[in-house]
Amino acid sequence: MARKIQRSILSTAVPPSTSFSVVTQYVPMTAVAGDFYEVVVMDDRQAGLFIADVSGHGVPAALIASMVKLAVDSQRAAFASPGEFLSGINALLCRNARPQLVTAAYAYLNGESHQLLYSAAGHPPMLLWRRGEIIAVEENGLLMAAFPFATYSATTVNLEARDRILLYTDGVLEAENSDGIEFGRERLSALLNKSETHSISDVADLIVAEVSAWSNTQGDDITVLLCEYKGS
Repeated sequence: MARKIQRSILSTAVPPSTSFSVVTQYVPMTAVAGDFYEVVVMDDRQAGLFIADVSGHGVPAALIASMVKLAVDSQRAAFASPGEFLSGINALLCRNARPQLVTAAYAYLNGESHQLLYSAAGHPPMLLWRRGEIIAVEENGLLMAAFPFATYSATTVNLEARDRILLYTDGVLEAENSDGIEFGRERLSALLNKSETHSISDVADLIVAEVSAWSNTQGDDITVLLCEYKGS
């Protein structure tokens, strides 16, 4: 029942857009998870990608993830300003989510200005694929739900047609094989670099499959958001 309730708060069918295509993959470690994501397509020219990872596992983490959902919904007015968006979410979580900590990242994409604004809170860097090159985009502030005074800034990336943007949780990077070696960013980047000959849906499936094959036992929740900018 808890799993059904949690699944109901996650974005499923992403609204169609002439500027962006988005796919998601969500693999909880247990019946419920501390990972959360939200995809907001405001219109054909604007989209927002949000991802969060609550510390811990199981029901306690899932409860905080539900609070994150409510906090995200409360900040829709700041949709186009990632720093303000994360600051508002943090303020709410500081009042309601302690002692659980939350990492998060948010990317606002504007097809009219051909720009992406990115802000994060203690989260792994966003990866951008462009013509066979992987660019790590990092703009990190303090972890959420710990510091009410925390503020978040945003970095700007100029978008080009066919750019692919990857957001993910650390369950991808930290998956360990039998020798205790983590999957890591280098392997993730290599998979993303196959984008040129695969659809984004296939790439997202491939990432989850390769991480699962790398680690015999899933030790954390895994979430992947992959977006392609069509350039229209």
